[in-house]
Amino acid sequence: MKFSRVPPSGAIHDLEHIWNYALPPYRMAPHVYGVGGNNDVSVYLLDSGEGLILLDTGMRELLYLIVDSIHRLGFDPRDIRAILLSHGHGDHCNGAMPLHALSGAEIWLSAVDERFYQQHPIAELGVVPFPVHHHYTDGGCFSLGRFQIRTRFTPGHTPGTTSFFFTDTDETTGRTYRLAMHGGVGIDTMRPAALAALDLPQSLAHTFVRTCRELAREPVDICLPSHLNQINLAANLPEDPMDFTPFVDPEVWPALMADRAEAVMALYPSVYQN
Repeated sequence: MKFSRVPPSGAIHDLEHIWNYALPPYRMAPHVYGVGGNNDVSVYLLDSGEGLILLDTGMRELLYLIVDSIHRLGFDPRDIRAILLSHGHGDHCNGAMPLHALSGAEIWLSAVDERFYQQHPIAELGVVPFPVHHHYTDGGCFSLGRFQIRTRFTPGHTPGTTSFFFTDTDETTGRTYRLAMHGGVGIDTMRPAALAALDLPQSLAHTFVRTCRELAREPVDICLPSHLNQINLAANLPEDPMDFTPFVDPEVWPALMADRAEAVMALYPSVYQN
């Protein structure tokens, strides 16, 4: 799978007809599945062997599709033990409270974005309050079963965006894959006017550029996009949705990091002159 990026599907702007953007579940790695149920926002289910982990929860309008996806894969959403949120935008965390109520799962989010979510909601999505049981640390590790998930603070898209790095082993072949999900690479929130509107410093955009350059050097076999369009995932789903091997490409992650850094640099030509 070669890197390519396409415009988003627009599901977030057509919530009253979200079923038009439905997508069946698919496998991204030996024990990692895409269960967002739509072709826009990603939600990942990790089978730790000792309970389920969710990376993000999508919008509340997606809940029936997410729960259906989990059931289709043969899992029980009541077995979710932890919900790891990448950042404080409603399209990634507005499903947290209902899924917590269903499963009792503990919720993780950066302390910065816990405040940001409450203070600066996306207007068309609103706020769905949820408890935050744990805050991440930069370079910290969340462990459950077979997964040890390293957290890295990557501010820019929001002030407290967090990215995830972990490995997953295929017991059949014995091969171990390195996975990564950048918590948020959308550049519109890093435009000068957008930052000024929220009284946020432009240094967030420059920190994003720096961390993207650093993260591009991380060895990653499978890139998990936080929105499917970031790597044109929907168009590249294999005929067999349980075949994850087409997603194994160590060139996709650094290409995404370079693409997003360059896009933000283009917003500040006076800073990033050739």
